[in-house]
Amino acid sequence: MSVIDILTRVDSICKKYDKYDVDRLNGANVAGEDPFARLYGSVDAEISECVEKAEAAKQEKNRATVVALNAEIRRTKAKLLEEDLPKLQRLALKKVKGLTKEELATRSDLVAALPDRIQSIPDGSSSAKKNGTWGASGSRTGGAIKFDTSDGNFDDEYFKGTDESNQFRREYEMRKIKQDEGLDVISEGLGTLKAMAADMNEELDRQVPLMDEMDEKVDRANTDLKNTNVRLKETVLQLRSSRNFCIDIILLCVILGIAAYLYNLASPSSPLRPAAAAAAVGAVNITNVAVLDNPTAFLNPFQFEISYECLIPLDDDLEWKLIYVGSAEDENYDQQLESVLVGPVNVGTYRFVLQADPPDPSKIREEDIIGVTVLLLTCSYMGQEFMRVGYYVNNDYDDEQLREEPPAKLLIDRVQRNILADKPRVTKFPINFHPEPSTSAGQQQQEPQTTSPENHTGDDGSKPSADQ
Repeated sequence: MSVIDILTRVDSICKKYDKYDVDRLNGANVAGEDPFARLYGSVDAEISECVEKAEAAKQEKNRATVVALNAEIRRTKAKLLEEDLPKLQRLALKKVKGLTKEELATRSDLVAALPDRIQSIPDGSSSAKKNGTWGASGSRTGGAIKFDTSDGNFDDEYFKGTDESNQFRREYEMRKIKQDEGLDVISEGLGTLKAMAADMNEELDRQVPLMDEMDEKVDRANTDLKNTNVRLKETVLQLRSSRNFCIDIILLCVILGIAAYLYNLASPSSPLRPAAAAAAVGAVNITNVAVLDNPTAFLNPFQFEISYECLIPLDDDLEWKLIYVGSAEDENYDQQLESVLVGPVNVGTYRFVLQADPPDPSKIREEDIIGVTVLLLTCSYMGQEFMRVGYYVNNDYDDEQLREEPPAKLLIDRVQRNILADKPRVTKFPINFHPEPSTSAGQQQQEPQTTSPENHTGDDGSKPSADQ
């Protein structure tokens, strides 16, 4: 293998691994995102490199080295003229964001000056072209070829490899060996994958008959199930046709019994109608409870506007109570704020205002005052509670700063009470009212009015009056 072939191989290998050259990449990154600047910098660097090689060739005394350097310079010049220069000419005409017209014209001038710079690099063949040694000398000397050599040495030692070429050769061989090793590893991996694919294909071939057999069994099972459903439907139709008449008779009797029961309840001549109605819906129903003066200060009194209706006359009084739950853990802290007796009550609608004093803060633990508690409004008849309305009560300071940073000592005057009136919890309990209205009471009973006048408690906590 000649020195030229070795240099050609080394040059191709170096170009192949140029992308791993850190210094070259750092130099290419200087230009940023402008492709013209990057390519022009690369061309300028190669021209400088060729000039340095030409200077080294002038000072070199070894003819083999001089020939090798000149050959490398000619290859670089050919590459610059044939590949890089056309690219630069196209990029010089391309508009780039941020460049002015003067800068674009300057780029064109730079590209136009490159061919002269490249041609001016001495490569060992310019003198021959100028003197006409290779072409014109043939006609002047009768076709003889003249070799311009200073020493006339053309033996084997003239083309003997140098230490540098031997080092390139060794590096080439080492990289080739590493590439061969990498290809062997890839070949082994591909062989393993091929074997795995063959095993998978074989396994799939074995699974195909099993899947076909499963499909056949599923089809048979579906057919058997359809046949069973058909036979079951026929059996059910036969049974229903034989017993349909008896079932229809039984259902008709049940419907007639329910209709008769409802007719007896609705009949005016039935003496059990008031009692049944009272037992079904209750003797007293609360129609509305309005919370007045809410939200308000903790020490202000409670005010509730209560509307209710009575379905049967009651001989005894209705007892209305307002209870404040002071602690969720201990019922001993509960306080009964007010108790009012209303009665006797006849059939009709009623409305009154129940006013109660606020709870005593001294009977409540200080940590239980701030927070959420419960307020209970109950109604009892003859000591039997039949209605309970519960409200959640939120006690907190009326100032945002006090809510975020509560004081060490409770400020009861700054506490605000807020009753969640839109979310009451109503609980009813079944009791025995024992309605037995007398003849005179029945004669005095009047129909309930469509309007309900307001009934108010007096300042001394006396019973509210009821207007029918």
